[in-house]
Amino acid sequence: MATIENLKGAFSQGPALPNRYKIMIPGMPEGDVFCQATNLPGRQITTNPRTIGMLTQKMPYGFIFDDVNLLFLLDGSYTMKTYFEEWQNSIYNENDTYELSYKNEYTREVNIEQLDKESEKSIYGVKLKGAFPVTINPIELSDGLTGQVTQLSVQLAFTDWEKLSSGAPSGSGRSSGSPIRRTAIPGETLGGGVTE
Repeated sequence: MATIENLKGAFSQGPALPNRYKIMIPGMPEGDVFCQATNLPGRQITTNPRTIGMLTQKMPYGFIFDDVNLLFLLDGSYTMKTYFEEWQNSIYNENDTYELSYKNEYTREVNIEQLDKESEKSIYGVKLKGAFPVTINPIELSDGLTGQVTQLSVQLAFTDWEKLSSGAPSGSGRSSGSPIRRTAIPGETLGGGVTE
């Protein structure tokens, strides 16, 4: 069983604190100030069962992600809501045809970084590639919320994510290496539902 001294030794660099983070959204420098909560993305390996004799194994064939959630405080101009509404409006034309834009016309790269305990140095970060706001959630208004700041919750979908290099000042990180990839068999699905 681990002792207090073992735990102190394991945390020689100090703990990672969830309230020390930075988010970088293209064209919205205030986004980091207004953002009250977010999450780093995960990755789930998708599998199919494969049975040989009496043994059944899970065989990977791709991967999927959950959306990234963002929670913002709203100022008196509804800056963040306006920003995300305009971003969503770039996905389709607001005329009678409602034609969809090409994906490369509305997707952007968003960086999320966990910061060092006492500085702006990034200790871990990810870049969301091909991100766009899939959901702008309803805003709650209530007499019971007197004295509170109105909040906006947004969900970002994305095509893939990659790890940014750590140890650099926040905002300067770049991936220390390309993600490991394999070539898909024709018709097979890889990452984010993209079929090659």
